[in-house]
Amino acid sequence: MSSPNSEPYDDKNYPTSHPPLTRAPTPPPAEPRFEYPGPPVPLETVYPPSLELIPQLPSLPCGQRKPIWAEDPRIPYTLTTHIVPAAHWREDPDVELPTIPDSISKDKRLQLAIEADEQLRRMRREKDQDKGKKGQKKVLWLVLNRYIRTVETGRDGLTLFCAHANGFNKEIWEPTLVSLLSSRTVQSSVQEIWAWDAVNHGDSALLNASRLNALFHWRNAARDLLTFFTHYLPTTVAGSLPTHLPRVSEEEIVKRLKYGFYDPAKSRKTRTIVGIGHSFGGCASTLAAISLPPSLSSNFFSLLILIDPIILSPNNDNHLTSLSNGHPFAVGALTRRSEWPSRSTAKEAFLKSPFFQRWDPRVLELYIESALFVSSEKQVKLKMPPLLEAVNFSETPTGSLEAWVRLWRGELSKSVELRWVVPGVGQTVLGPGGPSETRTRVWLRPANAKNVRIAGAGHLIPHERPNELGEVIGKWIMEYLESSGKTKL
Repeated sequence: MSSPNSEPYDDKNYPTSHPPLTRAPTPPPAEPRFEYPGPPVPLETVYPPSLELIPQLPSLPCGQRKPIWAEDPRIPYTLTTHIVPAAHWREDPDVELPTIPDSISKDKRLQLAIEADEQLRRMRREKDQDKGKKGQKKVLWLVLNRYIRTVETGRDGLTLFCAHANGFNKEIWEPTLVSLLSSRTVQSSVQEIWAWDAVNHGDSALLNASRLNALFHWRNAARDLLTFFTHYLPTTVAGSLPTHLPRVSEEEIVKRLKYGFYDPAKSRKTRTIVGIGHSFGGCASTLAAISLPPSLSSNFFSLLILIDPIILSPNNDNHLTSLSNGHPFAVGALTRRSEWPSRSTAKEAFLKSPFFQRWDPRVLELYIESALFVSSEKQVKLKMPPLLEAVNFSETPTGSLEAWVRLWRGELSKSVELRWVVPGVGQTVLGPGGPSETRTRVWLRPANAKNVRIAGAGHLIPHERPNELGEVIGKWIMEYLESSGKTKL
């Protein structure tokens, strides 16, 4: 199947990867809204709130936990969970978000969900057209998992940063990490892994529950990611850390904004970072990398692994903005159940759904454990309320189109190795253009790029095929180390 204005393409002939394009992608429409001047996130907006604005530090909403491999001596990595402030500047002012009553019929709920999605999209259009106030400063929090190697290898290792898909949470990565870290070779090369909950997801959503009454431009996530890197990622990897990560010194912040994780005096990187982003997280990671000047990009991201990221062609913009029955995923979020008497009841309900039946059982168990919490009413609820998930889906065009255009324009430095993981033959893919659209996406920046297709996996690759995904990530990490000469260190 081919999308309009693309070359003929039968993806069944290419089951393991999409081949390079033989003609240039169709340029984006020549409209002002697709011009995207300046960087996605100006670095002068990348900063946390000042300390005097944080009178009280919150506690972890769900405490510390052990990783799923805690009893497996072959994987010498421990887990601790930490809190940092998110970026102070937010793209959007507060709004009155739509609500849907609980006690209504299924048909009425669907009708109200469609109307709510249209209201969200209308508010976005109005905000984009508004020449007045564009954003605000707000104190929000991020919760992150840190996995650190406990065995010394005698050399510096990589730092991995994992960004989840919309509606999911940081713990979803653990089955993939089991596969990745089961390799002794990878173990000797990966020293530390961070996985976050974006501000409106998981534990972060619990901490921010009373302050999320706004739309969510996807640049917010890119800004939050850069704020963590520039202000909170510790200067050294070894050692234990407090729950609330301290801010690095002003001198170190200035260095990172000027040189990235690179020490010009020693002519070496102080950290080598691999960004791994799935879906929404892949788009946010891409926007973050593109926000950096070309001279800095590879000093933040040496390798960027995008797992079926939500990066969509503006030539199909009507697919996102002119849906008569609403954005299907936003409407689906608004109509889904979000409360159960117990975790076992929730699991029974999930297992009846074809959506969850495709998942690796370990991922489902982690979702039940870590995406749900016991409310004050003693009910088990989703940490991310359906309304916030719907807002994120409705806001898809705010990031996905910009990432596509900027990759097409060559704004991601060629020095950043770019790797894509996408669905296999016969699986549902992103966008209306089918596999042809995916092929175009993975070759938007053809230099220093590769892609692989995971057989039997749809969009939710970390959920459905974590073993295969871990193997692919490990292979690409070792290829990067070999090509950069780091395996000889």
